[in-house]
Formats: sequence, C-alpha cells, structure tokens
Amino acid sequence: MSDVPGKRTNDARERRQLLVRGVVQGVGFRPFIYRLAHEEGLGGFIGNDTDGVTIEVEGPGARVDAFVARLPREIPPMARVDSMVMQRKTATGETAFRIIASEVHGRVSTGIPADAATCVDCLRELLDPSDRRYRYPFINCTNCGPRFTITRQIPYDRPQTSMARFPMCAACQAEYEDPLHRRFHAQPNACWDCGPRVWLVGADGAAIESADAVTSAIDRLVDGQTLAIKGVGGFHLSVDASNEAAVMRLRERKHRYGKPLAVMVRDLTAARALCLLRAEEEALMETPARPIVLARTREGNGIAAGVAPGIPWLGVFLPYAPLQHLLFADGRLKALVMTSANLSEEPIAIDNDEALARLGEIADAFVMHDREILQRCDDSVAAVVDGAPQLIRRARGFVPLALELPLEAPPLLAVGGHLKSVFALARRRFAYQSQHLGDLENLTGLEFFEESLDHLMRTFEITPEIVVHDLHPGYLSTAWAKEWAHKRKLRVFAVQHHHAHVAGCMAEHGLTGPVIGLSLDGTGYGTDGRVWGGEVLIASLDQFARFAHLDSVPMPGGEAAIHEPWRMALGHLWAAGFDMTSSEMLRVLGATERDVRVLVRMMERGVNAPQTSSVGRLFDAVAAVVLGRRVVDYEAQAAIELEGMAVDEADGLEDAADYAIELVGGDWAKHEAMRMKVGPLWRALMADLRANVSKARVSAKFHAGVAAGFVRAAVAARIETGVRQVALSGGAMHNRRLARLLRTGLEAEGFEVFQHRRVSPGDGGLSYGQAVVAAAMLSKLS
Repeated sequence: MSDVPGKRTNDARERRQLLVRGVVQGVGFRPFIYRLAHEEGLGGFIGNDTDGVTIEVEGPGARVDAFVARLPREIPPMARVDSMVMQRKTATGETAFRIIASEVHGRVSTGIPADAATCVDCLRELLDPSDRRYRYPFINCTNCGPRFTITRQIPYDRPQTSMARFPMCAACQAEYEDPLHRRFHAQPNACWDCGPRVWLVGADGAAIESADAVTSAIDRLVDGQTLAIKGVGGFHLSVDASNEAAVMRLRERKHRYGKPLAVMVRDLTAARALCLLRAEEEALMETPARPIVLARTREGNGIAAGVAPGIPWLGVFLPYAPLQHLLFADGRLKALVMTSANLSEEPIAIDNDEALARLGEIADAFVMHDREILQRCDDSVAAVVDGAPQLIRRARGFVPLALELPLEAPPLLAVGGHLKSVFALARRRFAYQSQHLGDLENLTGLEFFEESLDHLMRTFEITPEIVVHDLHPGYLSTAWAKEWAHKRKLRVFAVQHHHAHVAGCMAEHGLTGPVIGLSLDGTGYGTDGRVWGGEVLIASLDQFARFAHLDSVPMPGGEAAIHEPWRMALGHLWAAGFDMTSSEMLRVLGATERDVRVLVRMMERGVNAPQTSSVGRLFDAVAAVVLGRRVVDYEAQAAIELEGMAVDEADGLEDAADYAIELVGGDWAKHEAMRMKVGPLWRALMADLRANVSKARVSAKFHAGVAAGFVRAAVAARIETGVRQVALSGGAMHNRRLARLLRTGLEAEGFEVFQHRRVSPGDGGLSYGQAVVAAAMLSKLS
C-alpha cells in the first residue's frame, strides 16, 4: 500500500481513490465496502474492473483514515487482498456511497474466485421448510457457490457466467440489488422460480419420471445402483460406500481395479465414525475448498473393503454443493463413493450429452442439471503431512487463485510434466496454475490441456512470450511446447525436473538460495540422460549442481519396471551383489529362473535397462520384496502400501533402527557428485526377512534408513558449502512417515527445513517451479 496517511487532528474533508487487487470479485467484496463506507459515513463509489476493484471514498479525514485501516482487517472470508494502491483526489462534496457498473479496460490483474462450499446460512435455508429455497439444489450467496467453473472471463459478473441464460425473478433481483442483503451481486443467485433445475435420466438418455429427482436418486443408490451425478466441476460416479457388490461393480465398469475411491459423508460427525481424525484434518475438511482429505481409517467403520484396499487410509470429504447435501438429508445414506466420472485417466465429464456418451456403460442412471459447467475441475486432494496441510491434487476450491512469485516474470507459459499434468501461466509477481488435468498421455488429455490453456489465457489476458518445458525429450508436453512456441516464434526454455521441484518449494517460502534441495520422486530426466529421482542439489532459483544422489541401478525392461515392481527388485538386488538365480531370490521375486536369466543378461549388456537413481523405484523394489507386490494398478501403489504397512504398528516402531545407506566418492571441487549406495540397506533388510522380523518393522526400518541417508548427505553438503537451509520436494514428500523423519532428522542437525504447503510437492507443482526457474534465468540474462 502506498501513501498511507498518519493520524489526523482535524476533520477536513478528503477524497481518496483505492485500487485493490487480489481475489476481490465474486466474494462479497463490494457489499462489504458498501457497508463499511456507510458505517464510517462516507460518500463515493466502488466498481469492478479488470484490475480488481476501484474505490473512491469522501468524507472527514479521520473517517477516511478509519475506513482505510479497517478495510484489510475486515475483508470477507473468501476475499484476498494482494495489493492496495491509494492516491488523493479532489473532494467533490459527494455524500452518498454507490456501487457502479463494472468496467472492462486494459489487461486483467484481478483473480477469478475459486468455487466455495455451501455456507452455513445457505445450508440452513436449504433445509428449512419455511424458506422459499427449501431443497433448492442451486442455493448460493456471495459467501459460497460456484465461481471458476461457471465463469467465461473477467470481470466476474452474471453476463460473463453460465448463469447468463437464467433471468432472475423479481424476488431474486431484489436481493441482488440490495447492498445490505447476503445475495447482493451474487452472480449465480437463483431460486425454484427462475434458476437451473435437476432431473433424472436412464442410461439410454430417456427421462425418468419422478416427483423429486433427488429422492429418486437416493432410492436408486440405496438399491445398489451406480449413478452419474452432475456437480460443480463435473460429474461424479456414485454408489453406496457400504455396499461391497456395488463398489466392485463400479470398479469393473470404470476399469479402476485398485486405486482408492473417495468417500463423501454428511458431516464431521459421520467422518469421525469412519476415520481417526486429528484436529488439523477436521479443520482442513471444513475449509471452503472442501478437499478430499486422506485420513487414518477406523476399524469396523462399515465401509466396503473394496473402497480403499491394501492401505490404512481413506479419502473422505464433506458435501460442498446443495445437491450433495440433499443426498444425505433423509438419513438413508451414510457414506457415498464419489469418484470422477470418467474412464481411468480420462478428463472428467461435464456436459450432459458427453456424460451419456462416455458413461452410458458405467452408470445405471444420471442426475443432470442445466447449469452449464464451463471448466472441468476435479476435487482437490489433501493430507496433513508432518503436522500441516499439503496439497496432493490442486483443483476445485483452489484454482485459479494466484500464487506469488519471488521475482518479476515476463508473460510465460510453463507446461509441467507428463503425469499429473498442470500448466502455469505467469506474469509480473504472480503465477496461475491450471486445475489438475490428469496424465498427458493421449489426444483426449491434450485436448483438455489446450481447452484449459485457452480459457486461462483469455481470462487473465496473458499472451506468453516464453514457453518452459521439462528437460525430458520424450514427454508429450515437451513436444507440444516446442511446436506451440515454434508456430508463434517464442523463446523456449528447458528446465531440469528436480531443479523445478526444489525451486517451487523455495518460491513458496520466498527463498532465492542457495539451498540444499532434497528432490525425491519416481522419474525425472537428468542432465546426463539418466533417470534421476534421489537427488541432493545445491540450488538457487536460476541454477543448480548435483551434490549427491542414490547410486544408479538398472531398470530391467525400462518402462515395464514401473508397472512391475518385481523387476526393480531384481535390478536392485542384482546391483547389490545377490545371486539372482538362487532359490531364495526366485522365491522373493516370484519369478521363474528363465525370466530372471533373460533380464540379468539385459542388465549386463545394458539393453533396455536404463539407469535410475530414483527413490520411487527403490520403494517399489522394497515393496516387491517385503509385500510381494509384483504388479501395480496405479502410480505409487507399491510405495503407498509400504508406508501403510509401517503405519499399522506405528506406535511400536518409532524406535526402529535404520538400515544403513553408504555415502561414497564425490569431490565437490571437481563437480563430482557423491553416491549413496543402498547395497548395505538391502543386505540388512534381507537378513531381517530371513529372521522373520515383521513386515511392519522392516518397512519402518527402511523408511528410517532412507531418511537417515539423505540427512547424512545434507550434512556433507553443508560441510562443503556452508548452506543451512533445506527444501524438501518431489512426489516422495507425500509419504507422511518419510517427510516427518527427514524434517526431524534435519532439524536435529541444525538445519532450517522448508516444505510445500500451497503447491503440490509432486508433479502437480512442477509447472510452478518451472515458471520460477525461467523467470530467474531471464532476470539474470537481462
């Protein structure tokens, strides 16, 4: 804020203009300012524009001072002020305060608000038989309801949303125009008389006659049917979460055989009956974003075993749309599976006709409505990791809220990676990440990518001058970025995967470096052409050096080793010196001698056996040996199950001694990286298995060993460089146990430790880090 006045001793009349930027449209900001001006007895006006909101206030100087002081302290809960610039104007004698029409001029620098869960006031009205909106599935106000998913472009006004086709009735219009009403300028405002409606259709598209579509939907869910239910950011596929047969039928139809399914419950009381919730998890569940929260499962909770097989956590969340609240209103349904309405890894369905075409073989019936969804947006997923919230999937409720950058950026596009695709647009001091787009592996995923990019470019009026991509030459995102930039004659930057991860964590905390970056994940293309993933970097925003890494081992069969963890076990055990044709090794691997001999020859000759230093692949290998996990159904399944095994007896495993990782070689002065050899870890682990040490204790000792190895590597890096700050990043930081052990171990050695909070540490946060690195490189070049 500039030109902030001091205290006044007189009441001379003044007029000031304030330009407020941030999330200030669609969040009740104008009525808040209107009420504040009236309370202070000021004249003037407020209006939306492409920069945010413009306010002019006039009155006694002391009152104007009070207004300016109260504004940032008392903003509505969904609002966020990023900047407030003030200048003095000539007083005109204006005594009334007005809300004026929106103006469109220049470049956009305000934000579209994120979609917000139904507020307590609207929920009370929804369930009140005397209220005119009783059981109306689209009730909302300035404090809640859809925003991003129904918006075409800024400024956020009704004509720019999918509610434009629904003229308000007299009663709704009166609320909309009343500055003292909760629905003043609530753009999605509607009721039974003038707003969207809900209906039920069969899998053949024929309407199902019903006096109440919601009650009929509940009847069908209770009977074990699968329903496709249109929501805020797309359709959900839903079944009764206590019905094992219904759950398994949904899995079979959706071709999602092992990946956990999310469960929606009525309220926190119901959630507590399913999970052992901590206070931090409950608080996270009740935020306006209403993410799916991964929490420890309560035994005997009545949820079908097929919902989250093989792991001790359940993804649980609360209703965030009125229609979802109504599904639980009569008490017949206790918990519903609510999973994205798509075939595995396809974009979520949003259009009624599209849903019928794509989901007709999955759903028995469809709950549809006629409020158009303009932007696909999956549910966000979060967890409490090491005592604080961490985003696993940043989507509904968080997108497209701006992320601050630690330095100025030119207009640029960072395209992210390959899995968990998320792009970022950046300009000046802010980056805008897209919603979760899924895996960028096919034409459908690419079309969703381009559709979302076009929307955000138009919304924020950002025309990229720079395009940033991952270093991996085989990623579809890399090829697309190069072609897109070439057509537009734009500069292109390639950013190494793990540098982007670390830079993203640094940027979240306003760090410029150098830091010691621990970047631990499954796959990232290294500067030497190998697959990296267990990295200790000395990193600044614009550059990095590799200080240490897990010793590389072969991936027999290449990509196949990611889907068949027993192959990674073979690669690791072979590299550790075990006799792979012994009866013990064949039993451990669950493989035939012929298969093993073929793969050993491939590794010996370096044929289709790329080298990897990946922590993710190490977890896969250990899971194959300890748990017998030969094949995975979804990404990171083996690692998640291995972490879960330790959690099962966590109270008795905190003292589990670690398996050793040996640090060898390395010469910092000669730019030679230290190697972290896991052979000793494997020998100790196999000895424990031979001695019948429990799988839980073996898993705990393995986690402790990995953490201790990287802590020792960080200590070695500090001795060479003097750097005392550590940034933790990469998909392995989703592992609660590993993240906690790393943080406590590093802090015990005197390090200051930084972890991701607003951006995913996994590949969902990669584009943010890419944007930061590119901005830093350009700043250095300029």
